[in-house]
Amino acid sequence: MRSKHWKRGIGAALIGVSLALAGVAVATPSTGTVTSEIIGAGSMSTSIGLTTQPGKNTVVAQFTFGPHSSTGWHTHPGKTLVTVASGTFTVYHAKDCRARVYGPGDAFVELPSTVHIGRNETDGTVKLGVVFFGVPVGGSPRIDHAQPKGCAVT
Repeated sequence: MRSKHWKRGIGAALIGVSLALAGVAVATPSTGTVTSEIIGAGSMSTSIGLTTQPGKNTVVAQFTFGPHSSTGWHTHPGKTLVTVASGTFTVYHAKDCRARVYGPGDAFVELPSTVHIGRNETDGTVKLGVVFFGVPVGGSPRIDHAQPKGCAVT
């Protein structure tokens, strides 16, 4: 009986490792110089007009993108609010591969189902303030994705 459970455990572990490796192989990592600083993370016990869920955090971060750098293709586990502090930031969505350009003082929202890539297509630096909603406690605010077919942006 123990041997049967042990074999199932090993089989499940091999499948998990295979899936993890497959995910790494197709994910598109960031390029260039991208740095992030988590300013804070926390959970809300009461709602103030925002939907809250147990086991989910709101994470606030600052990102700095060096010249000609990108986020890689990804989504987020919840809605994400982005504000451009400085520079020009360009976002492409897998759905239409159309450039959306944001400058200082601009803000935009990414929905959790939207596969996208953000790029600094300039010779300067870009600074963003980002609020990630619905991040699993202890989890990542980013979910990597493969480059979509029909969109050559990397």
